Amino acid sequence: MTSNAEASGLRRTLSVQKQRRLSVPAWPWILPPESAEELLQALVGDGAELAPLKRMLIDRTEGNPFFLEESVRALVETGALVGERGAYRLMAELPTIHVPATVQALLAARIDRLPPEEKRVLQASSVIGKDVPVALLHALFQETEGDLRRSLVHLQAAEFLYETGLFPELEYSFKHALAHEVAYASLLHERRRALHQSILEALERRQLEQPSEEAERLARHAVGAEAWDKGAQYLRLAAQRRIARSSYGASVELLQQALQALERLPVTPGTLTQAVDVRANPGVPVGH
Repeated sequence: MTSNAEASGLRRTLSVQKQRRLSVPAWPWILPPESAEELLQALVGDGAELAPLKRMLIDRTEGNPFFLEESVRALVETGALVGERGAYRLMAELPTIHVPATVQALLAARIDRLPPEEKRVLQASSVIGKDVPVALLHALFQETEGDLRRSLVHLQAAEFLYETGLFPELEYSFKHALAHEVAYASLLHERRRALHQSILEALERRQLEQPSEEAERLARHAVGAEAWDKGAQYLRLAAQRRIARSSYGASVELLQQALQALERLPVTPGTLTQAVDVRANPGVPVGH
């Protein structure tokens, strides 16, 4: 006989598996219909005319709270809902309302609707990383501090980014890892590579005397910029720092990435010597 706990666990597992098939990222919990209804009541309100919309959203999102919240934001941005949080009015006929089948597609559509400058700032932020020092953004754009700050404030209001630090420098972070991934994927390869190159150069100017302090970040942008020689250099430097902290597993991964970067370069006595040095790194076995 199956216990209530086992049945509940099975329902949760089946729901998560179905969710993954729909390309919706796994969530720590999936809301049952009554809880999803409560969330939507807080988000949009309890007007009777909203009931069919709520049922559609719960059915489409299968109780994923992030998907629910993003769906409501998209409906507000497109004018289907007007008013304020918890007191919206439906301004479109239900059959005309389109909710993308996946949260990724929904986020991509929200990013596409951003004003050009805000979209550009968000995409550049995604290349910098999940955490975004504003000083690095300044290095990428010619806009005044006020213009950039306005874009960041609007992106925070849209809940793509949020302010996470003031000292030692102003920093924003992506509110959700998936928003970061979708923004990054929205860039064409050449634009993404060029941004990585610009960020690499800005970081090198900042870390002129002590590049080892941000070796892994430098390595990531060098690889993204397809600057394979610098990528190998910074990956080796990052691995040495990991070894110094006895983090051998992470150092192995970094050294293997360094070998992959070296393989992208023309075969010369110099690159061969570097590859031998990487493989011979004391105390760290490196796979071929």
